[in-house]
Formats: sequence, structure tokens, C-alpha cells
Amino acid sequence: MIRLCAWLLICQFPAVVGSWFVRGGMAWYNTLTKPPLTPPDGWFGAVWTVLYMLLGISAFMLLGNGARRHPKLTALFLVQLLLNTLWTPVFFGLQSLSGALWVLVLMLLQGGWFARVAWAHNRAAVWLISPYFAWLCFATYLTTAFWWMN
Repeated sequence: MIRLCAWLLICQFPAVVGSWFVRGGMAWYNTLTKPPLTPPDGWFGAVWTVLYMLLGISAFMLLGNGARRHPKLTALFLVQLLLNTLWTPVFFGLQSLSGALWVLVLMLLQGGWFARVAWAHNRAAVWLISPYFAWLCFATYLTTAFWWMN
């Protein structure tokens, strides 16, 4: 139970970092032309809360018996989490739409690599994070549209 809680907390790191940048960047964000299908602002926090919880449960399922047993898988997971953490400061902090798009492309490529490696260890854990990858695809659409329209 302690390891599960630890992974759940670790996976909240991007939300904690991101919240600092979102607060400071909302005035700029509200000046942007929004693409079709842009959810209301309040949805983002709710969706990410669920997605970070799914990531934490998946990490526990994959690495709960000890990250040392699967160093490559652990590294791939943590890189995905760090890329996720990077997106918000790039988008809201630097206000770089193209930079945020590049971060998302890296997240998708690296996430595919992670899923491929993780599949051999625990398929249920990979299925559990499939909504995360679906949301990354949607975020790629949004970020691309923001970049194109602004």
C-alpha cells in the first residue's frame, strides 16, 4: 500500500509544477483564439487528476515490486513523467506554442516506446494508461490548432 501511495504521489508532480505556470499564464491563454473542441478550462484539471491517478496505478503495477528490477522500464516511465512536466512551463510559462507541440511529439514517441516495453511486463498496466495516450493525442490536436490559429 505504501508503494502504491508513493507512485500516486510521484505522478502528481507534473500537476504541482504545472499549477504554478497555469496561474501565471491564464491571462495570455485567454487572449488566444481557441480551436474547435477546446474543453472548458475547468475540465483540464479534472481530466489530468484522473490521468495522473491512472499513471500512478499503472506505475505501481509495473514497478511496485521494485524499480531496480526493471531499470529500463523505470527510466522510460520517469522520462514520460518529466516530459509531461515540461509541457506546461513551455506552453504557459514560455508561451511557446511550437515548443509545446514539440514536447507533445516527443511525449507521443517516447510514450509509444514505453508502452512497447511495458507490454511485455504487464499488459493490464498498459491498457490502464491508454486513456492517457488518448488524451495526449487530443492535446496534440489542441496544441497544433493553437499554434496554427495564433
